[in-house]
Amino acid sequence: MSRSICLAVCLVALASTEGARALSPTDPTEANAAATASASVARIYVNSGSKIVAYSAASNGKLTAVPGSPFNLSTSVMAANGNYLFGFEPNSVIIDSLSMASSGALKKATTTNPQAFTGCPIITTGQGMRVDHSGEYLYNGTNSTGPGADGWCTLTFQTFKVQSNGELTFLSADGDIGYGGTSLLLGTNAQLGILGNNKFAYYPYCNDIEGSGPNPGVYAFERLSNGELADTPDEGDFNAALPEAPNDNYNPDGGDSGYYCPIAIATDPTDHYAMTMYAQDYVRDGDTVQAYGPVVIGSFTANSKGDLTTTSTSKNMPTLPVSSNWDNKCLACAALRMSPSGKVLAAGGSAGLFLFHFNGASPVTKYKALLAGEDISSILWDDSNHMYVLGSDAKGGKLWVYTVTTTSVTEASGSPYTIASPGNMYVHSLE
Repeated sequence: MSRSICLAVCLVALASTEGARALSPTDPTEANAAATASASVARIYVNSGSKIVAYSAASNGKLTAVPGSPFNLSTSVMAANGNYLFGFEPNSVIIDSLSMASSGALKKATTTNPQAFTGCPIITTGQGMRVDHSGEYLYNGTNSTGPGADGWCTLTFQTFKVQSNGELTFLSADGDIGYGGTSLLLGTNAQLGILGNNKFAYYPYCNDIEGSGPNPGVYAFERLSNGELADTPDEGDFNAALPEAPNDNYNPDGGDSGYYCPIAIATDPTDHYAMTMYAQDYVRDGDTVQAYGPVVIGSFTANSKGDLTTTSTSKNMPTLPVSSNWDNKCLACAALRMSPSGKVLAAGGSAGLFLFHFNGASPVTKYKALLAGEDISSILWDDSNHMYVLGSDAKGGKLWVYTVTTTSVTEASGSPYTIASPGNMYVHSLE
């Protein structure tokens, strides 16, 4: 049976320490709540242990605490639509809908049990939950971990309609990804990416099909007018032309050539996306697959049918650092996020933060490296060119804020902020 090669996804479980400027909700310098709300360009929500800390961002990127923060809510911060924030209760499949007041304050509104609509396990970690660009529909993944109440479980995505009171109404489930196999990339942490034009959604995978060997590809969904996901006209599977991987020159027991396995994707505002990939190969005994070489970033374009093309090759794709060039672990694959403009791509992990120029259908190019050696777990943007980076330095959990354009990168006043035991993060733009 083939041995799965999993790239490490860095998880941060950190304690609050001294060193960076901590922001307390009772800070005497906190501005008047009404003035702060009117001047804010974004709200930032971060899991901090069993609470959610909330900030308002000014136009210069400086953060102030939302009145009432931290909120005594242990809901994971997974997705939002501007009116409600969605996440799972601790050690549970129950989805909480948290109302977002105009001040930024959070309050539990309603709950949904997605397990009631499937006999397969619900994904409660990683990137299984997504809200579409209209904010009207929420998608949540189910695992491909073997037999379940619905028979042999493959990875699918449930579609829910978001009601005005925050309730989630189940519509359907679609996808047949995994065939019972285990992802070689991210375990069971599905990463559904929705194209900027809202027409198609994609899930990258590289499965070990019942022990018969890896099967790399990108599953494509068409978004119907009612928000449901369906197979594309070309039936969803194997419709991405992945670049040809270079020869495996790192291990004498490796084969002459391998293939690229997708890891994660980030979409621009139109019909392009960036995708991280790593090469892997069978060793000469023919039964074991292993990763080799650096992780690369390719650019892809979707046509009217959802099929993907690329101008990326193994020679023109920028790279991300790995632990070694043989049987490697990616050191910057914990987070991948595109700026709202679609011009800057950010990737992060245990080796720090890496910025790239994203050029649509043309190859991605290197831009800047920041926070060398810091451990990055999440990267998000607002619509005012602010990039929020969650992770840790040697002294504990931190939230860094930068103003980023295609020509300059400036750290905001007050950054970084200390975050006790940081978990997930969500950024809601107000402009």
